Amino acid sequence: MTGVDWFSYSLSDFLMFGPEVFLRLFVRINQDFWPWQGVAVVMMLLIAGFLVRGDKLAKRAVLLLLAAAWLWSGAGFLLEYYGPINLPATWFGWGFILQAALLTVAALVWPWDGNAARPARRWRAGTGWLAMTGLLPLLMVAQTGNWQAIALFGIAPGVTVAASVPCLLLLPRRVRWLFLLLPLLWSVFSAATLWTLGTRLVFVLPVATLTLTLVSFWFSPRPAQSPD
Repeated sequence: MTGVDWFSYSLSDFLMFGPEVFLRLFVRINQDFWPWQGVAVVMMLLIAGFLVRGDKLAKRAVLLLLAAAWLWSGAGFLLEYYGPINLPATWFGWGFILQAALLTVAALVWPWDGNAARPARRWRAGTGWLAMTGLLPLLMVAQTGNWQAIALFGIAPGVTVAASVPCLLLLPRRVRWLFLLLPLLWSVFSAATLWTLGTRLVFVLPVATLTLTLVSFWFSPRPAQSPD
């Protein structure tokens, strides 16, 4: 029996679907979830508001809302829609659920510093985060030309991960790496998949997330080390 020449294979040989099937998933989940997308929008507004508030309770609330978003995205999109056509997506779905559990634990038991950043800094954080989370879903709309394919935070895993990384900067660097491992792995997996499918517009999302995740491993939330 001759050995398999793995170098003769490309990433496309391991995908059981094409770009049309993948992009259609976003339309399907939005149709099936309607009108619960409103909950995702409310979560976005709440997180932005808590980032502006910036005190200890607000930080806990941000992580709890992130946990809900990861759970919803993992159990909903990844396990129910993406997993049946892409086996690694099922593994990531369970990873998203585990990440939600870790975020919940961190929110409830971590001894947060009660000091809040300066008001101007908090407003920049909240409004910047809301603007980013509101614009990222439009990449899928631009890719498909269909508004029903909008990839909302809390539903679409790519946008959920990208929006979570800046919020994870609330955590001290010594524990933050634990929460950044899954965004790092997801970004690599998603970038490879989207590049193979030829969905170039959406490919920007995992690449940007990967860059931000790598930077976040070293960023310090202490003003003395990272002013503003």
